[in-house]
Amino acid sequence: MPNRRTRDRFHQLQERLQDPLLTALTIMLAILMFVIAPPQAMGLLAAHYFGIAFAPVLIATVFVVSRSPAAVAAILIAIAMIVVATLFRLRQPSPTDIYLDTGAWMIVGLTMGIVVTRAVFAPGRITFHRIIGAVLLYLNIGITFMALFSFVALMVPNAFTGLGPLKDDLAVASNLIYFSFVTLTSVGYGDIVPLHPLARSLANIEAIIGQLYPATLLARLVTLEIEGRNGR
Repeated sequence: MPNRRTRDRFHQLQERLQDPLLTALTIMLAILMFVIAPPQAMGLLAAHYFGIAFAPVLIATVFVVSRSPAAVAAILIAIAMIVVATLFRLRQPSPTDIYLDTGAWMIVGLTMGIVVTRAVFAPGRITFHRIIGAVLLYLNIGITFMALFSFVALMVPNAFTGLGPLKDDLAVASNLIYFSFVTLTSVGYGDIVPLHPLARSLANIEAIIGQLYPATLLARLVTLEIEGRNGR
């Protein structure tokens, strides 16, 4: 009986924290990509301390929202890969570090995509936090394609123009984040251009997702809200 009571309390705590954690992770991810990353890429700021704070929030969000040991294990593997890449980078920078970072962000992107999609589009009342979770999913799409673009750029020299040499520095990640979100939002400044057919194909897919996502999201959220009201 005490074990059952403890489990019930734990589930209640999970339900109470699930939505606020989506908002907290969205804010921290936005700060990491758009506030911390640019000065870090220029060598003006060390983001390690912010990364230390970001990792526990990421783990807690995946654990509470998904309740899946496999999802938490995937995030822990990604964090371990980033730690190993950082240690290697401090000793002697090499392309291996970029592969590790890229693989880690790919794991994070795919895992978060599954976890957040289930939370945002699950049946139930639409809350402010679930709408913020939809924003998190949008940011996550950009991160996932950033990792895909990184793999293409690493494996195919000159797959992009305007990207610069793929040295082991954080400017590469910053440039690819920029290119990914410019493509996702269909802004298309043209300063970084995909040349390789695979890079172009990925850019096309991301641009299509960027156009369809807002309309699909709005339709789904309206449907869930109507279903929630009718179910009362």
